[in-house]
Amino acid sequence: MPKLQRYVQKIRRYKNKLKKIISRIGISYSEEFDLIDEIPRKLLFPCHLGILFYGAFIDTIFEKIKFHLNQIFDSFFFDIRNLGEFNFTNELFSKGVKKEYKNMKKYSDLIKMHPTNKFYQILINKRNEENLGMILALTDLPIYSSSDDNILFLFGETHLKHRCSVVSTLILKEHFLESRKNNDQFEERIFKEIVHEVGHMILGPDHCQERECVMWFSIDVNNIDSKSLGLCDKCKTKLLKIRNNHNF
Repeated sequence: MPKLQRYVQKIRRYKNKLKKIISRIGISYSEEFDLIDEIPRKLLFPCHLGILFYGAFIDTIFEKIKFHLNQIFDSFFFDIRNLGEFNFTNELFSKGVKKEYKNMKKYSDLIKMHPTNKFYQILINKRNEENLGMILALTDLPIYSSSDDNILFLFGETHLKHRCSVVSTLILKEHFLESRKNNDQFEERIFKEIVHEVGHMILGPDHCQERECVMWFSIDVNNIDSKSLGLCDKCKTKLLKIRNNHNF
């Protein structure tokens, strides 16, 4: 029996290592969601970017997002399209949901969290339909990572292989339930997370080591608030190299 237990533990260790490797290279790990996509063509810049919405957002949010993306990734996009709202079917909405405790002290109820792959398949389909280079969804639903279901209450995640990202505003907004700060800071958090995820689709999976850079990895909203909405000089240099490689 001890020998069998050691063998099981060894298999589990290998499985966890494999999940981490899969996560790093941008391939989905999910037994429930197998992403279906035609083989994406090599991404060429400039390209078309589309943004989908799921949730309650002010009418002006898209134009503000577009402004900041064009400021930071100047000339990387032919256009940035507002793809409007989308809806899940009832069956899809309940699929993959897991219940977790909210990580805020004033709540003790379970909340329903949605896997990122649920969004990715919708984004993949829309990206192909609209002939986009990359696509992003903004939602107010709580999300967890399909590549590692222990990663909960994500601000955002990017699937590099399929060139799509999802950003959740849930935790960005709920922080204000305990502090009466203005809505401008909430919106700034959204812009930073969107720029961060689009930055991954352009610059790659690595995070920046400069704490003020928008590509720095944020573990909480305080980290988001402390960094800028722009790129550091090192990341700007990487962006310039990509621009030169694509001759634009």
